[in-house]
Formats: sequence, structure tokens, C-alpha cells
Amino acid sequence: MAKKNLEEIAYVSIVKLILENHFKPGDFLLETTLSKVLSLSRTPVRHALGQLVAEGFLDKKKKKGCFIPAASPDDARHVFFARENIEGLTATSAARCATDKDVDFLWGLIKEEQSIDRDLSKIDYVNINGAFHMGIAKIGKNKYLEQYCRHSFWRSHAYILFFDNYYTGNIAAGIQKTGPQQHIQIVKAIENRNDEKAGNLMRQHVRTTYDQLSLKL
Repeated sequence: MAKKNLEEIAYVSIVKLILENHFKPGDFLLETTLSKVLSLSRTPVRHALGQLVAEGFLDKKKKKGCFIPAASPDDARHVFFARENIEGLTATSAARCATDKDVDFLWGLIKEEQSIDRDLSKIDYVNINGAFHMGIAKIGKNKYLEQYCRHSFWRSHAYILFFDNYYTGNIAAGIQKTGPQQHIQIVKAIENRNDEKAGNLMRQHVRTTYDQLSLKL
């Protein structure tokens, strides 16, 4: 199997293990252990862990390896503040650069999001939400914003995904109502090439996510 394919398999498998709560904040993810669990050599596992560090989902300590960042209210506030402003800019840029094909792509993601069962699994949530936010960043055609967006997005999700109550009770109900509806409004603004509105709606969207999460920190 090609090296790139093995690295992708390792990446997807490690993320799946994290999302299924095999690890918790503060845990180290060891190459040797993951290699045995995934029946892969250490090389693709090492590259996958390096990618997760680069994307902000994991941290790394010299001579100790990669680990899931511990939760901190201060860090969460800083992460979401950065993400709010970075993604506001990506949405603004997307509204200026989007082609009709790009808009069709975003509406396709909205349709996919609406078709997902209300009881979202963590994997469902990450896949569709990541495709939406990273898709907008890519449409904006600014490689720097796209890079920073990816990092802050994943770092914020290191918080979101480890608060199980985010998926239960009143908080989940609120997300299921506000998240998809906010996505629709953002896409409408991009479709209308209203860059200021798209940016403001995206900032509001990220702020709403933080406000709902912060109740649990």
C-alpha cells in the first residue's frame, strides 16, 4: 500500500480513537502503542501524529511525545477568540472570491448536514462541520488564513469533543437548532457576495459555539 495511503489510514484511525473516548485530555499518544493497536508500522503513525500536532489537535513535549491538551478556561477563551476573528476573515474572503461552483458545493454540504440524524455522533459532527468550515477557508483563496483557520478550528474542537454534555440535554438541542441555521445564513451571505455580512455571521456563529461550551468549563 502506498505510503500516503498508510499515513491517511493512521490519521483517520487515531482521530477515531480519540473521538471514541479511548483517550482523554492530558493523555500521551505513544507511537509504539498506536502502531500495535492499528497494526501499522511506526512511520505512518509518526507522520499522522505530526499532522495532528501541526493542526493544533495535539500538543508535543520534547522527549515525551504527543498528548491531548488539558482543558483550561483561559486557553479556551483565547482559542475561540482567535478562531472567531480568523474565520470571520475567511468568510469575508470567501464572499469575495466564491464562484457559482463554490456556492453549489456549500449548499451541498448544507443538504448533507440536514440529512444527518439528529443524534449526531462525534465523528458525524467533526466530518460535516470540518468540511463546512475548511471549505469556506479554501474558497477564500488565502493560504495563510486557511492555515490559521485549520489550526484554531482543530484546537477549539479539542475542547468541544471532550465535553460529552455538549451532545446531551439542552446544550445539544440548542446546537442542533442554531448550528445548521447559522450555516445556512452564512452560505446565503456568501452566495450574495455580501462580504461584510458573511464575516459578521461567521464570527457570531463561532461565538455562539463558545458560549454554549463555556457553560461546561
